[in-house]
Amino acid sequence: MTPDFLADIRFTDLTWAGAGPFGTKVFSDFGADIIKVESSVRIDPVRAGGPFRDRQPGPNRSGYFASRNTGKKSFTVDPKTPEGRAIVLDLVRRSDVVTNNFGAGAMERMGLTYDALRAVKDDIIYLSMPMYGESGPLAQMLGLGMTISGVAGLLWGTAYREGDPIGPGTHYPDHAANPYHAAFAVLAALRYRDRTGKGAKIDLSQVESTINFVGQGVMDWSLSGQEPPVTGNADARHAPHDIYRSKGADEWIAIAVTSDTKWQALCGVLARDDLAADETLATAAGRIQQRARLDAILADWTRARPAEQAAEQLRDAGVPAARVASSRQLIEEDPQLAARGYWQRVEHPELGNSLYAALPFTVDGERIDLKRPPLLGEHTTEVLRDLLAMPEDAIADLEDKGILK
Repeated sequence: MTPDFLADIRFTDLTWAGAGPFGTKVFSDFGADIIKVESSVRIDPVRAGGPFRDRQPGPNRSGYFASRNTGKKSFTVDPKTPEGRAIVLDLVRRSDVVTNNFGAGAMERMGLTYDALRAVKDDIIYLSMPMYGESGPLAQMLGLGMTISGVAGLLWGTAYREGDPIGPGTHYPDHAANPYHAAFAVLAALRYRDRTGKGAKIDLSQVESTINFVGQGVMDWSLSGQEPPVTGNADARHAPHDIYRSKGADEWIAIAVTSDTKWQALCGVLARDDLAADETLATAAGRIQQRARLDAILADWTRARPAEQAAEQLRDAGVPAARVASSRQLIEEDPQLAARGYWQRVEHPELGNSLYAALPFTVDGERIDLKRPPLLGEHTTEVLRDLLAMPEDAIADLEDKGILK
């Protein structure tokens, strides 16, 4: 049975794109009532981005949006109008948390400042996630995903040993650091409110959050004044340590020799007694000096073998190794993910029966059962009628005026 730990918590969720919705998804998956405030005029860019079901675009057909918004309600309204703003404030009055990841100043321009929200709900918890935070000389700079990776230094370590940085896409700022830091901060604020009766304003700078992922580089610079080297898939402390081509079309294997004992084990797998006896290779420092030579030897061995077969042989000998998996292989062939029930199928009116990734943990040995993502504006009438107690004629009037688009 899925535990609804947060069933008594409600969010007025104005986040969009990646980091914000992924953070509030944690709460919706645990039963919180997440009312996602949207607009059909200025649609969430993730609804407009693929991959789409059957490659047919549509605001309700994006797998990317669906995976970030399971279990939420979609409520369309224009908060820039006086009527729309009043509705949002009425939602806030019945909510525990208000979230946004707009640029600094956007909430102010809509008249939805923290002070304005506190005026209708004095213990409200307010989360804001601008790129640079709400204060400072760069607060008005806009950006997300790759922009944040760039200014936070995350791109620096994502080049090959020669060449320009290629970046991690939006994955690390949008789907690792920022949403989980935000979720943790909100949980702490809810705990604080339970103990004191007071709300909180959380100003999360996504740049500051992302810098956590480059902590070693920041420390290197602060202590030595030197930029960390660009090593690609190599490691400054260990060798061999890289991604090597395997037998087959675009097949690769990751191998990491992280101790002298593992080096000897690798030599045994390669059947290279000469390498095992070479005193210049007995330590990591010596192997690093001969990295290019060792990489060439190891690449010759991996090219002759299927990746999974080679990885199993190395792991059996105590050498960390893994096939570089494609998305298809993760879904269809990974026995660990299958055994733990990581993949779930959820029915959806337009996406059909689709596969979703669960939260990366179990509770009492069970996965959280994911609920389907919402259609655009699907719950607008329900929220107005059932939560805000608005008469049907008033709802119709708002629709006629275009307030609920």
